[in-house]
Amino acid sequence: MDPVVAIAHAPGADAGSLLDRALELAGFHAAMAERVAQALSARGACSAVVVPAMDAFAADSPAAADPALVERLLDVLFDLGVTDAVVGSTRATAALWLENRDVFVAADLLGYRYETPAGRPYEVVDLAEEVRGDVFPAWGALAGTPLSGAWLDADLRLVVAANRTDEDDGYALCLSTLLSVLPLTDKDYHYRYRRDAGEVTAELLAAAPPHFAVVDAVVSAHGAAGGRAPHALRTDTVIAASDAALADYIGALKMGLDPFVSPLAAPSLRAARPAAGTRILGPLEAWPGWINVEPGMLAAAAARRGFVTADRALRPALQQVDRELFPFRHPANDWMNRTFAPLAGAGDGGADGARLVAAVNLLLGEAERAGTTWGVLFDKDALRRRETRLNIDPAAVTDAEYDALAADLSIQAELLRGVAADARGLRWRFDDGAVLFDGARRFPVPFDAFAGAVPIHRAIQFMNDYAGGRALATGLDAEGRVVRQLERNLYLPQPNYTAVGGGMVIDVTKIETVEYAPRRQRMFWKTVKSENGSAVVDDGIVTFEALGEDTLVTIWGRQQFRLPPLWAALDRELAPDVKRALVADAYHRFLDRTFANLEAAAEGRDVRLGRSWSDASEGEPLPVEQAAELLKRLPSDGRFDLAGAVKALLRPQPGSAPQPVRIDADGFRHFEAAPAAVPSPLGTAMSGALEDLRHAAWVDAGAQS
Repeated sequence: MDPVVAIAHAPGADAGSLLDRALELAGFHAAMAERVAQALSARGACSAVVVPAMDAFAADSPAAADPALVERLLDVLFDLGVTDAVVGSTRATAALWLENRDVFVAADLLGYRYETPAGRPYEVVDLAEEVRGDVFPAWGALAGTPLSGAWLDADLRLVVAANRTDEDDGYALCLSTLLSVLPLTDKDYHYRYRRDAGEVTAELLAAAPPHFAVVDAVVSAHGAAGGRAPHALRTDTVIAASDAALADYIGALKMGLDPFVSPLAAPSLRAARPAAGTRILGPLEAWPGWINVEPGMLAAAAARRGFVTADRALRPALQQVDRELFPFRHPANDWMNRTFAPLAGAGDGGADGARLVAAVNLLLGEAERAGTTWGVLFDKDALRRRETRLNIDPAAVTDAEYDALAADLSIQAELLRGVAADARGLRWRFDDGAVLFDGARRFPVPFDAFAGAVPIHRAIQFMNDYAGGRALATGLDAEGRVVRQLERNLYLPQPNYTAVGGGMVIDVTKIETVEYAPRRQRMFWKTVKSENGSAVVDDGIVTFEALGEDTLVTIWGRQQFRLPPLWAALDRELAPDVKRALVADAYHRFLDRTFANLEAAAEGRDVRLGRSWSDASEGEPLPVEQAAELLKRLPSDGRFDLAGAVKALLRPQPGSAPQPVRIDADGFRHFEAAPAAVPSPLGTAMSGALEDLRHAAWVDAGAQS
C-alpha cells in the first residue's frame, strides 16, 4: 500500500473512538487483515507485538501511551484474527536508579490490566529475553548487538507512542519509543552516548520495522521541560500511520516543529518524508497552546550530553518521579532529586526550570569541552574511544574503483622523487593545498615475524591519534587475507593544538586494497567521504618489506585537513618559513609516534588510546555508585587526596592496570610508586564529616553498622 497517515481529531472524544477513526482512515484493517491471513494460512497462528511508550514516572502520566488505548488496539488485533497478541518492552536506563522499573512491574503500576476491554487476556513480555545475534550488518552502528526474537518473528509489529516534547530531541514519538525493543538496559549509555542515536534508529528500522504506528495524542505532554517534567495538554487526537517515521514527521508538524530538529529521527525521516503517493488525511494545524522546548535549551542539553559522567549523574536528580510507585535505589539520588527536581520543573510549562537547567547544561558543556581539549593535548588515555558505523554502502563501491587504487596512488607517490629528506628522514612538499609526505623506519625484526604480528590491513588503526572507527573486509585472497576493505577512521584533531580553537575530530571514510608478496606487503587507501567535512583528502600507502634480517616500513600520504576559523586565519598570516617549520614538526611527530605504535604492536602491546566503552547491559557504574565507593574507602585520619578522588570519579577504569612510566631496551616495565598521602589542614578539618559520609556509604552498600 502507498504510505498513509491519518489524523483523527474530535474535541471531547474518548480515546477508543479516536483510535477506531484513525485506523479506519489509514486503512489499517485491510492492510493488517492480509498479513493475518497469510500467517494463518502458513501455520494456523498469527502473532502480534505491540510496543507502547512506557517511559513514564507516574500513573496517568501524559508521557506514556494510555494503557486503555493500547488495550483497545489489542482488541482490534484479536478481532482481525490474531491468535497471540502481547505488549512488549524492555527495561530502560531509569531501572538503574529507580525501583519497580522491570517491565512487568512497571506495566502494572502504569495501569495495564492484562485483559482487554472485551475480556481477552494478554501477556506483557520483556523483549530483552530470548534475543538473537547477527541481526544487524557488520558495518553498522549496531553490529554485534542482539535484538528480541519475539519482535523479529512477530507477524504484526506495532508501536504506540505518547505525544510529548523532549529535551534531547525536541520531541519523542514513535521512533523514540521504538528504542524500547533494544535489549540492553542502559539505553542512554549504549544507544545515545556510545553510538549515534540517529544511526541506531535507522538501522533498527531497516532490520525490523513496525508494520503500523500509532501516536496517542488524546492527552499530550508538552512543555519546555519535555518528558523530564511533563505538562498535560488535552489535544484530542490519534495519529495512525503505515510508517513509524512518517508518523513522527506528521506529529512534529502538529507540534509546530521542523521534524528534522530531532537528531534521533532525522536520518529516518529523510527516507520517509512525504512524496508522490503519500496520503495525509486529517488536519495538520498545530495544537493551540502547545509549548515546545526552545532551540537554545536543546543545544544546551546536547552540550551536557557530551559530558557523559555529568549527564548520567544529573538525570536522576532532575526527573519528576512518583516515589510511592518508583522509589530511588540510592539515598543520594533520592536526596538530590528532592532538592533539584522541583526547581528544574517549575514555571509555566516548565520554562523557568528549563532555563535554569539549560544554564547548568551550558556550564557542563563548556567543562566537557575544556576537559576534552586537555585530553587531546596532555592526557589522551582520559578520552573515550569512538564507535561509529561505516557510512557508505559496500555494494556501491565498484570493482573498477578498487582496481584503479594502486596505480592512482603510486603515481602521486612519485611526485616526491627528487625531494631531499631532512635529517630525520622526512620528505614533503605542498600540492594544491595538501601535503605530500613520506618517511621510513627500519625495525630489527624479521619480516615474517613483523607482518605476522602487525596485520597490514590494520595499519591505519596503529597510526598516531587513531581514536576509533569501523572496518569491513570486502575481499579475501585464497589464504583468507584481506585484499579489499572499506574503513571509516576517526582521529583526534590535527594538529592537536587546534583543539584549543575548536578543531574537529578527523572523520574519513576510505576504500582500501592490499597486495601481498613473499618479501613485501603494501596497503593503499583513498578517501571517499568525510562525514563532518574535516578532511579534503587523506590518502596513503604503507609498505612492509624485508631488508636483510630486518623490516623496513614506509608511509606515504597526501593529506589536507580543514582548520577551524581561528587557526585558518592564523595560517593565512604565517610567514612561509614559519609555516614550513610547523608542517615539518607536525609530520615528524606523526611519523615518530606512528612508528612507535607499530613497534609496540609488533611486541604485542596495546597501542589504542583512550578508554573503551563497557559492553555490560548496565553500562558503567552510575556516578553516584562510584562516589559512594570512593567515600567508603576514605581514611579516617584526615588524609584525603582530593585530586585523585575527582580523577577516579571522572575516569573510572575498573580493573585497569597501572601504566608504566617507561619501558627499557630489555622490555622491562618501570612503574612510579604511588605518592604517600600527606595530611592537610583542610583534610584534618573535614575528617569528621568525611568519616560520617564514609560510614553512611558503607552501611548503604550492605556492610554492618
